[in-house]
Amino acid sequence: MKIYLTLWYKDFRKRDLVEEVVSGGFNGFELSLDYPLCGYMKIEQLSLIKDLLKSGLEVSVHLPWREIYLASPIEEIRKSSLEYVARCFTEALPLNPTYAVLHLTADQAVCSDNEDLCISSAISSLEVLVEVAEKYGIPLYVETTRNYCCGGLEHSVKYLERGVKLCLDIPHAIERYSRLLKKPAGLSEVVMDAPPAALEAVECVHFHGYSMSSYYVLESHIEPTRELLGEYIEILKSGMLKPKYTVLESFFSSATRRQIRFSDLRWCVDELKKNYSRSR
Repeated sequence: MKIYLTLWYKDFRKRDLVEEVVSGGFNGFELSLDYPLCGYMKIEQLSLIKDLLKSGLEVSVHLPWREIYLASPIEEIRKSSLEYVARCFTEALPLNPTYAVLHLTADQAVCSDNEDLCISSAISSLEVLVEVAEKYGIPLYVETTRNYCCGGLEHSVKYLERGVKLCLDIPHAIERYSRLLKKPAGLSEVVMDAPPAALEAVECVHFHGYSMSSYYVLESHIEPTRELLGEYIEILKSGMLKPKYTVLESFFSSATRRQIRFSDLRWCVDELKKNYSRSR
């Protein structure tokens, strides 16, 4: 298993970004194609991305998701979202990404009553993006989200026959499951209740800390606790999850809530590498 971290355009303001990432022990980075990184900046020409790649790091891409509704039952919205995401995917191809991640979501209340409506729209979008991925030999991962409709592990099995694999976002899945149960749930409960076909298809995990109030996640993308890391490592050892990539999406300190230096996550990277090799 390789350990990546998530980077987005605001991280490129750091002068010592390359040093931070390399010192953190990461194998690569997942580049979030948030605006303005698609269409308004030539991604492959950004000097810091060039420097990161020259340092020996691998790169993957997270396709756009803000204001993007690939599962919308409103066809005009779905098609507009799809056109933008497909263009961004194409523009990222010169980076030779190891994989690409996408969200299949909608924001319509009707989806809570008729999830098949939105899942059908999601599949229509997915089929187009799969063609791009297969043409260039790039694995495509559908990420789990907080959404009641389209984003759960139980929904994801409906996408697998299109040739995609899955990306499990741990805090997303925990919040969604807790909201459905109306009580706080942990990672182990989420995994134990997931369809086996979904767990087998998880090739990427987004891992970061979070805090909860009642059964809602108040904040995420903070440094993980050692308890959460230990729970994840035990699941890896059990063989219930066998990801090829774990991506640390931690941007803030759990103690101060201020921006974290990526090199400060080295302890987490080392523990994952050490314990995963032992579990295989």
